[in-house]
Amino acid sequence: MKILGTKFYGHDNSVFYLDTEKKEIFAVSNERITRIKHDRASVRKTVEAYPFLKEVDWVISGYEKQDNRKYYSDLYWYDFIYQVCQPKYIKELVAIQKKPFLGLQLFSKLFWSSKEYRRWLWDYFLYKKLKLSFDFNKARAKIDLYYQNLIGVSSIQIDHKDHHLCHAMSAYAFSPFSNEKGILSFTIDGIGDDAFSTLYRFDSLNEYECLATSVSDPIENGRHDGTSIGFIYNDFTSAMDLIPNSDEGKVEALAAYAKADPDFLTYMKEMVSFEGLNIKLDVETSKQLSNDKFLRSKRAALGDEVFAATVQTWLEDVIVDYLNKVHQQTGADKICFSGGVAANIIMSLNVYERTPFKNIYVFPAMGDDGIAAGAAILKAVELQEDVTWLKDYYMPYFGASYSKEEIETELTNRSDEVSFEYIGEDWPEKAAESIAEGKIVSLFHGREEYGPRALGNRSIVANPRLPDVTKRINSTVKRRPLYQPFCPSILEDERERLFESSFKHKHMAIAFRMKKEFWEDLPSAIHVDGTARPQFVESQDNPNYYRLLKAVKAQTGYGVIINTSFNLHGRTMVHSSADAVTDFIDCNIDELYIEGFKVERDK
Repeated sequence: MKILGTKFYGHDNSVFYLDTEKKEIFAVSNERITRIKHDRASVRKTVEAYPFLKEVDWVISGYEKQDNRKYYSDLYWYDFIYQVCQPKYIKELVAIQKKPFLGLQLFSKLFWSSKEYRRWLWDYFLYKKLKLSFDFNKARAKIDLYYQNLIGVSSIQIDHKDHHLCHAMSAYAFSPFSNEKGILSFTIDGIGDDAFSTLYRFDSLNEYECLATSVSDPIENGRHDGTSIGFIYNDFTSAMDLIPNSDEGKVEALAAYAKADPDFLTYMKEMVSFEGLNIKLDVETSKQLSNDKFLRSKRAALGDEVFAATVQTWLEDVIVDYLNKVHQQTGADKICFSGGVAANIIMSLNVYERTPFKNIYVFPAMGDDGIAAGAAILKAVELQEDVTWLKDYYMPYFGASYSKEEIETELTNRSDEVSFEYIGEDWPEKAAESIAEGKIVSLFHGREEYGPRALGNRSIVANPRLPDVTKRINSTVKRRPLYQPFCPSILEDERERLFESSFKHKHMAIAFRMKKEFWEDLPSAIHVDGTARPQFVESQDNPNYYRLLKAVKAQTGYGVIINTSFNLHGRTMVHSSADAVTDFIDCNIDELYIEGFKVERDK
């Protein structure tokens, strides 16, 4: 059985291809194809890039309710923008969207040439202008028609699954607990199918129950349609003049430089209550906290660091209090996390330190791109297909790879910009020598990662023993705020030596505290508070990356390197060999190691 799970509109659209007979997976986020961060266009370009994605038995949507109401009118908007304006990166898209006559430009280019545009324009007029509501079944038929056109087969079988159940299933199915009973799967994000959080208990892949659904209560005349923990963090991000649904990690990083304001924190915590295992947020306080003018006044009064620390501490305390209650009522001690808010690594650290949950699994594609995985898995389970083998794919290298011949062709075509030599299987040891010498190195090999974290196959790496390396990468390579830390990749057999308390974690999705005795030796591997978001590496995870770390340890005394995603700030992680060469040239990276080739700029 071949099933294509999709997150096909809204932010972080993606596809997840599941072949249950061959036990194969292919998954990629739209943004890797378009290079527009958190891409909101449909998955059309992704499916066109990989034609085998059309050869499926089922196509599944990761929404069950929302996509059949008001969101339909937004379905094609970004597709039309890309078709006419062709933005390369997110900054260009933002500039295009600010154009005063963008709608008129699209109309003049597409009205006579695109039947699809004319059909969409009529629906947009009905909903946006006349404020009519779509009939549920009629809107569902429109979504299904989109899928039929996408795949090119009118008889394709289509289904729709609940957003949060998709999150919950993706985390449970890939977790090391997926053959155990009584495992909790906790989801938390902005909103999906009318909820911002759910709690499921799994006894197996086809035996589960929903213990709680935290519904987004309506807010009249508010910035958002309803209440949500994720929305509140989004709004603080926006009030910091950062991009919501993208830059929340910057707020989290800045929060480490201060303590929360006690009065503002108390005000925020008083809005939260628990009804059974459901999280409730006071509507009026939620509306106030979504008011940009109010938040900016608080930011001005408190300062950026305290403002950030307040919302971060609020998030940590709310989730810790909630999960302590969950443990009291369920007795469970193993839990899976998913949803966009689950990307908050310090929140997860607080759960580890302040609750009985010492066995935590965060799905690597924890954001909305991950619901494509859950959608496909849910359908496979429903069809009684065996997918118990999914837990063996514990490293999320689910994306594309490139052959030596393809890469050599790309490098030859760019020979006026770079020089290169083929060094073959010895590249991990050669790269380790450069890292030990203090060079900043980029890596491109094997299949790309699914989810936001680079795990050694599309990475920029450096020596964490050098105190200035964080500043160098932030200022001259990534070109992002200097307060943002970098994450370390660490040999698993170094874990207990370096960290106060931790567990075997491979996906950079939770932080741990490094022992103070190593802060001076590894200054660029930790944040200002002594925490690090590690990837603990064993040989079976990624043999070449493991060899690199072993070689670094032989030369520096530590099997530790800084690892950040291979991209320039404002771009997505590189997808193709062409992307890799482009970003290598545009960034101040010393060397690129790409499938056995060592690449340097042409001097």
